[in-house]
Amino acid sequence: MTPRERFLAITRGEAVDRMPYIFGGPRAATFAAWRKQGLSEQQLAGWHALTGADDFTGIGKVYCGPVPPFEEVVIEERGNYRIWRDHWGVKRLDAINQPTDGFVTRSYIEHFVKTPADWEQMKTHFDPHSPERTGPGGDGAPLTDLNPNRYRHVSDARLWPDVIDECNSSRHPVLLTVPCLYWTLRDMCGFEGLSMMFYDQPALVHEMMEYWLWFLMDLLEQPLSHIKVDTVTLNEDMAYKGQAMLSPAHMREFMLPRYERLYEFFKDHGVDIVEMDSDGYNGQIIPVMHPSGIDAIQPIEIAAGNDPETFLRDYPKLFIRGGIDKRELRFDKQRARAEVVKRYRTARDYGRYIPSVDHGVPPDIPLRTFLYMVELIKGFANGEDLDTYEPPCQLEQQLGPIEEMFDPKRTIAAAYAMGDDCEG
Repeated sequence: MTPRERFLAITRGEAVDRMPYIFGGPRAATFAAWRKQGLSEQQLAGWHALTGADDFTGIGKVYCGPVPPFEEVVIEERGNYRIWRDHWGVKRLDAINQPTDGFVTRSYIEHFVKTPADWEQMKTHFDPHSPERTGPGGDGAPLTDLNPNRYRHVSDARLWPDVIDECNSSRHPVLLTVPCLYWTLRDMCGFEGLSMMFYDQPALVHEMMEYWLWFLMDLLEQPLSHIKVDTVTLNEDMAYKGQAMLSPAHMREFMLPRYERLYEFFKDHGVDIVEMDSDGYNGQIIPVMHPSGIDAIQPIEIAAGNDPETFLRDYPKLFIRGGIDKRELRFDKQRARAEVVKRYRTARDYGRYIPSVDHGVPPDIPLRTFLYMVELIKGFANGEDLDTYEPPCQLEQQLGPIEEMFDPKRTIAAAYAMGDDCEG
């Protein structure tokens, strides 16, 4: 089977020759820590080849941010702290010199949309037909150095008309990721602001969500009419530990009817799997949104109270990926093995599940433990016995010496102690 055939078969609960090699994505801060644990520059550049991970194919540039972006303006600088407005119009507090690559200290002070008048102004930055969204160039303005790691800016990328044949003939699953309803409104209004709006300005929330539904369908009409996309991932991040960020009743009122229309749009354009990406506890989301709004959900964070086996048992048509508790990878290989065995046993018992690390791989996971997990997953994916198989640890043998292990306490202290306190 090709990786594309294999991935789609698993989403349908069908038999496969082997499971996909999918492990989880290390963050920039993680790779920075691993460079001090024996990962060479060449191995970092060829990370996918080193681990043997199965790839996905993207359809090229589809930009959903503000065009033109809001002007980035410095409001105040004090010590190592900067108060400024970013390209979404958000007033923020950031450390100027970040202590660790990818470890960004960022706090939001004030979001742009608070009233209907603000929304009317914000809307002028979200024309789905702006050529910058799928055309050459960035997001309509030069990048600045104010934004640490240039967070959520877009630069040059391949364009969908140039990759039509490549995508449609790809051996790998074709994936499209876009921000959806809750995620986008939170970017515009802030978490607290949006939470209040559901009660104080419900008509405005309905209007904004309706607009975003239209925006996405208009933006994606042309690409999806030419490219066969296997999975559309809808970014939401609408939950935290133990519960969602809005009630199931509000999901049904504000989101579900629009998700059902979006789901129909994607299915009409040949998309196999409509997947929600939501960190946090998914147990209140799935009963509302599945099966009429989504086919799948990830990353199934264990620390938030998710149980892959419960979800697969209670929702037999649901596809999930993730669910390997990253906290269990911080320790020795035996503890990591027990966690991976647990998740792979669930995958074998129920199907429709690809175990991988349940969100971005953080820097407190040792490189050698992660590479042990990689080889363990590949063995289990190939059908090795869950109780007896031990990987050869060949990847570890390719590493250089350990210079320094990551110390989260020291890094956090550096992030918050590199300048005077600065209140917004």
